[in-house]
Amino acid sequence: MKAAVLYELRTPLKVEDVDLDDPKGGEVLVKIAANGVCHSDYSVIHGVIRWPLPVVIGHEGAGVVEEVGPGVTLVKPGDHVVLSFAP
Repeated sequence: MKAAVLYELRTPLKVEDVDLDDPKGGEVLVKIAANGVCHSDYSVIHGVIRWPLPVVIGHEGAGVVEEVGPGVTLVKPGDHVVLSFAP
């Protein structure tokens, strides 16, 4: 998949291909249709919010569930979802 990756604070993001593991327990794989970069992401880029690097930027998205890990019962493949790391 393509992702915007931050490797160093206050530097341009690098859009590149990244590999994902299969979903583990409690995880969901979502094919992203739309994603936003917000002020929280801007704060990570500039070091105001400390986050381990490298990091994929953009945590507000929408898409379709492709796969679910063990124990996931609230969604199933084919469901349309919105997501955020801070619900």
